[in-house]
Amino acid sequence: MIILKNNHKGQSIIEYVLVATIVAAAVMAMSTYVFRSVQATQQMIQKEANK
Repeated sequence: MIILKNNHKGQSIIEYVLVATIVAAAVMAMSTYVFRSVQATQQMIQKEANK
């Protein structure tokens, strides 16, 4: 009879890597929208200054 040990340490490392990857992808996706918002705000300020 062979008893297999569960490798909880390896499983938890994989879970941490997966969560970190998801968080990094979300931050990268959000950075595009934040950058666009900052550009729009700068353009609005520039237009107000030129009036």
